Amino acid sequence: MDSYSPIARAARVSTLDVETRLGSEFGRLINVSATGALVRTRAPFQAGRQCRLSIHLLDASPTVIVRVVRSQDVPINLPGATSRLREYLVGVTFTELAPAAKEAVESLCGPAFAQVE
Repeated sequence: MDSYSPIARAARVSTLDVETRLGSEFGRLINVSATGALVRTRAPFQAGRQCRLSIHLLDASPTVIVRVVRSQDVPINLPGATSRLREYLVGVTFTELAPAAKEAVESLCGPAFAQVE
């Protein structure tokens, strides 16, 4: 009998108010791990797309090359609004992480950088 064993993944860390730029779209970093990130944007991204992700920190703005793994639309509910606004949660995996960018991601993740969940 085969036993089910879930695949371990890098531990994710929630981030507070970190601005990003994914491709040409501005966004907010929702969470980050040693292997990828979740970004909230105003535009959808096609899964498989490769682009740059700039993370705007107080002392630096490292850029990493990422591949989009998913893009999910999230409705924005505003009281009294007559039209429906949407934002998108875009999951990316890091494909190129230069040393300075790796240091920035490690700093954002803290001890969770080396952990799996």
